[in-house]
Amino acid sequence: MSTVETGIPAVLATRLSAEQAHQKAFLWNRAKWEPLVSDIPDAAAALKDLPNELDRDAVRGAVQGNLVRERVLGALVPVLIWGGPGRYGPYRARRILTAGTNTAGGAVETDIREQLIKAGDIVRDENAAAEAFRFMNNEGRIKFLGPAFFTKWLAFSSMTDSVDGKNVAPILDKRVRDWIFQNTRGTDQINLRTTSTAHYQRYLDLLDAWGGPYGRTRAQVELAIFDLTRDRPAV
Repeated sequence: MSTVETGIPAVLATRLSAEQAHQKAFLWNRAKWEPLVSDIPDAAAALKDLPNELDRDAVRGAVQGNLVRERVLGALVPVLIWGGPGRYGPYRARRILTAGTNTAGGAVETDIREQLIKAGDIVRDENAAAEAFRFMNNEGRIKFLGPAFFTKWLAFSSMTDSVDGKNVAPILDKRVRDWIFQNTRGTDQINLRTTSTAHYQRYLDLLDAWGGPYGRTRAQVELAIFDLTRDRPAV
C-alpha cells in the first residue's frame, strides 16, 4: 500500500488548514539537570545559557550554536531535556552520555561526539533525512539513544533556518506513530515501526502527501500531529 494513496485524517486536515500553531514552552528543572553535566564542560556551559522555559526555537538555537565536535554535547543535552523533561530524563541522559556506566568525572563515551556530528552533517544534505536515520540506526548507533530521541537530534540538527523549514527531518516517536495508527484505521491503516529506516522513509512520504495540498512542510505536519495528541482526542 502506498502512503500517497492514504487519505488525510479529517482532524489533521482541519489543523493544517488553520494558522500554524506555535508549540508552547515548558519549564525545565535546572536543579536536576545542571549537576548531571557538571563534569562535561560544553554541556554545562550550554545549560547555563538556556532560558528557564524551553520551546523548539530555544532548543534550535542551542543546537545550531554548538554543532562542532568540542561543543556538540552542549547541543545534545538540550534536545534530551526538551524530549524527555520528566523525572526519568536526567537519568536517561546520563546513560547515553556514558554508554550506561553513569560514571562521574567526565567519563563520556568518546565516540558520541563523532557520531552526532556525522549524523548532523548527513541530515543537512538536501533530502537526506532517511539516510541520516539509517546511519544513526546502524553504524552510527549511540547506545541508549533510540530512534525516538535520535530523530529529535536529526530534527534540530537540520533546523538551519527555522524549526519547520522544508529540509527539517521530522521527529518520529511513539506518540506520533500511535496517533497515525489510530487515525488511519481501516483498509489503509498505517502501522509504522520507529526502528525501521524503510518505515521512516514511508513516514516522510506520508507527511509529504498530507502536507502538500496545504503548503505545509514535513515538520509542520509532524508538529500538527504532536499538538493533536496533546490537545485533542483521537478520532
